[in-house]
Amino acid sequence: MGSIIPILQRFLTRIYHNFVNFGLGRRINFSAIRKVNVPTIGGRILLNAIGGVLISIGATMVILAKLGATTTDVLLTGIKEQTGISIAGASFGFLAILFVIMAVTRSEIGLGTVVVPLSVSTTFTFSFLIIPEPHNLSAQLLYFPTGLVVIATGVGIGASAGIGMGAYESICHRISDINGWHPQLVRLFWELIVLGVGISLGGAFGVGTIIAAIATGWILQYMNSVIGDYLLGRRIRTNCEQPLAQGHTYEL
Repeated sequence: MGSIIPILQRFLTRIYHNFVNFGLGRRINFSAIRKVNVPTIGGRILLNAIGGVLISIGATMVILAKLGATTTDVLLTGIKEQTGISIAGASFGFLAILFVIMAVTRSEIGLGTVVVPLSVSTTFTFSFLIIPEPHNLSAQLLYFPTGLVVIATGVGIGASAGIGMGAYESICHRISDINGWHPQLVRLFWELIVLGVGISLGGAFGVGTIIAAIATGWILQYMNSVIGDYLLGRRIRTNCEQPLAQGHTYEL
């Protein structure tokens, strides 16, 4: 029993750091991922676009699995439930709200801040048409983990371009600059609000939402190695010990 407790403590500590460094579900802390050296801006934009497409495809699979969507997708499915608009429409609407908040707060906006979420929302316009719905539990259990891996792959590829923080991250960095709060804790609090609103709207919350929140950080760390070694021909490493964007220094 004595040997189990330290193992459990390390496991829970690791989960906590994953939450802080990588967020909940598919809204990942882009600055927790080291960047690759892509020589052209066109190549970096392409990485962003590919990453966004993969994130959307993975999110579609998770939603179709009907075991519980990721944090943001709980909100999007809740909006769909209440208004009848498509997931793509909800995604574009939510993205517009984020951009308004970024403009009002004067948050930093890079190319990646625009390209990745636009790629995600645009892909939603056809992803639900081309990906068949699972018709039994076995298919659902296959869709869910596959979707999480695809999301993590997309995040790793998109974030590695290094041409802009994610929209969440940019807003939360700005809020932390204004108020002196730790940006990752602001970001976590923001995501919990998004999740709460999504649940109140009847979004696709379930056990899968909790699993995704716990598992995505672990999957992303592994996929960074795979992406770096086999897809991009170089190493991408998570930088959890220094998760903040360059120029920011905070202590818990």
